[in-house]
This record gives sequence, C-alpha cells and structure tokens, in this order.
Amino acid sequence: MPFVPFTEVNHHYQSVIFGFALMRDEYATFGWIIRTWLEGVGNKPPLTIITDQDQAMESAIAVLLPNTTHLLCSWHISQKIPEKLGHYYSAFQEFKTDFNHCIYKSLTECIFEARWASFVEKYHLQEHKWLNGLYELKRKWILAYTRNTFSAFQISTSTSEGMNSFFDKYVSSATGLKEFIENAQKALARQFMRAKEEDYVTINQKRPMKMHTTLEYHASCIYTKKMFRRFQDELVESSKYFVEKDRRASEEGEIMGCLYVL
Repeated sequence: MPFVPFTEVNHHYQSVIFGFALMRDEYATFGWIIRTWLEGVGNKPPLTIITDQDQAMESAIAVLLPNTTHLLCSWHISQKIPEKLGHYYSAFQEFKTDFNHCIYKSLTECIFEARWASFVEKYHLQEHKWLNGLYELKRKWILAYTRNTFSAFQISTSTSEGMNSFFDKYVSSATGLKEFIENAQKALARQFMRAKEEDYVTINQKRPMKMHTTLEYHASCIYTKKMFRRFQDELVESSKYFVEKDRRASEEGEIMGCLYVL
C-alpha cells in the first residue's frame, strides 16, 4: 500500500512528519487524507505545499487547500527533461547550459520571460507540447515566480524522500499492519528525540562568531544552531558588498533606490 507522509521542517531544519497515511485508491483517498490531516492539525492549512505532478493530488489540493500555494517539485521535473528533450541534448552542445541558465539563473520574471523567448526561438521549440505545458505551470516551479513564496528553502520533495529513507529503517513493504503501526511509533519517537537533542545543543552550546558584530551576537541568542549558521553564512556574504545611493531621483526629488555593487 502506498505510504503518504506530510513532511515539514522544524526550527532546527530537521525533516519531521506531521502525519501519514496508507492508501488503497489514490483517486478516492487523497481527499479523505487531506481532510483528516487538516482535522489533526486544528484546521490550519500550510502556507505552501510541494508535490510532484500527480493529477489526483493536485485536484484534491485545489479543492481542499484553496488558500495554500501549491508548488511543483523541481527535481521531479528535471528528471523528465533528458527523456523529453534528449534529442536536443545530443544535437546541440549548448542546449543544457542555455536551458539551465534560463530556468535556474533568472532572478526576475521579466528576465525569465526574455530568456525563455530567446531560448524557444533559438532551438525552434515553439510547438513542443511538453515544454509548452511546463511553461504554463511556470508559477508553480520557476524560481523567478516562486522566490517570494515562503517554503522554508524547499524547492523539491527531497525532504519527503529523506523521511521515507528514515522510515525504511523501521518498516518495509513486507511489514504487517500491526507491526507497521508499532514501528512507526518508534520512528516518531526517534524523530521527537532528535529535535530534543538539538534543543539541548541550542540552549547549552555557544556559537562561534565570524563577524563579531552586534547583529551577529543578537542572532546567536534568538536562532537555533542550524538557523544561526544559515544566517551567519548570509551575513558573511553580505560583507562582500558595499552600498551606494542611486542618484537618479524621481520628479518629487526622492531617492528611488540603492545600488548594490560587488
């Protein structure tokens, strides 16, 4: 029976399961699973949910989670690209580079649209059905469109895949239902203890400083160990920039913005 986990990340950036189900018929069951899971979490839907391109799941999410942003797993999509565009990969040496540059390196929607139009024209892909379908879904997986959607740094279902591997240590396809429930409880208990261990480290271990600024010291007091490291990396990278005022003024004489120079 297919195993369906609802996987999230906690304040230590650990993968945690908020609920799971075993299902018989995906088309009839996804709706029930989502409704039951919502009831279990106090009817508080997530801001964002990431899935593969399963149509039954997409339909259930659209109906039962109308206010949740539904994103598609970029990893699953990338796995299909060699199959769907394999001819172009072998025929054109720069095809993969151009495609990745367009999809993953476009910082804004305007830049993406310009690069996409150029890419499609360069390789004569205007009538490619699968690629056009991906373009129609651009707001669900292209970084230029999803970067402002809160997703805890997740762009794929790899977190869920990792949790599946974690559960594989406790259960398998040959596990009976009674044993499955017992071993799943053991897995959840281990998950809980991992979070408690990180809580202890966060409270009792000092963080090494890199910049020795007031901001860094303050962050070390309020962030967990893992999140402080992520913040610290950003803080160090920001020191490579300096800021100049953009001297272009609006008609009212106000400064329009700042120019960041590397």
